[in-house]
Amino acid sequence: MSLSEDLYKELIIEHTQEPSHRDIPADHNLHEEGVNRSCGDEVEVFLKVEDGVIKAIGIGGHGCSISTASGSMMADAVDGITVEQAEDLIEKFKAMIVEKQEAAFPEGLEDLEAFKGVQQYPIRVKCATLAWNTLEHALKKAGAL
Repeated sequence: MSLSEDLYKELIIEHTQEPSHRDIPADHNLHEEGVNRSCGDEVEVFLKVEDGVIKAIGIGGHGCSISTASGSMMADAVDGITVEQAEDLIEKFKAMIVEKQEAAFPEGLEDLEAFKGVQQYPIRVKCATLAWNTLEHALKKAGAL
């Protein structure tokens, strides 16, 4: 295993053991639930969106390490950015995992490439994209996208 693979593995373990954004914003105005029936993962996304900006995000639910870490890192990535920027990140992340495209994440978000290795395990693709798909559905349902 290469050094970068070791670092990415550490990053996923860290976000699995201590996921961020577990507090639900009391004043959230969007909520969506997602389920990965093949693995049993369940995720809830709570958002406070104002003036086209994600002001707060909370992630609930339970799942495997890939699902948990992906949701945690997704929440870190989209907290405080515009809905349009979030849509762009969702597209880039899913293209990297599902379509096996090269990732071109904005500066500071390169750690999302930790999930690139999931491409090799088709059964885990749903685990890695669950939180991202749930976020996308929440924003679309609310008309934010």
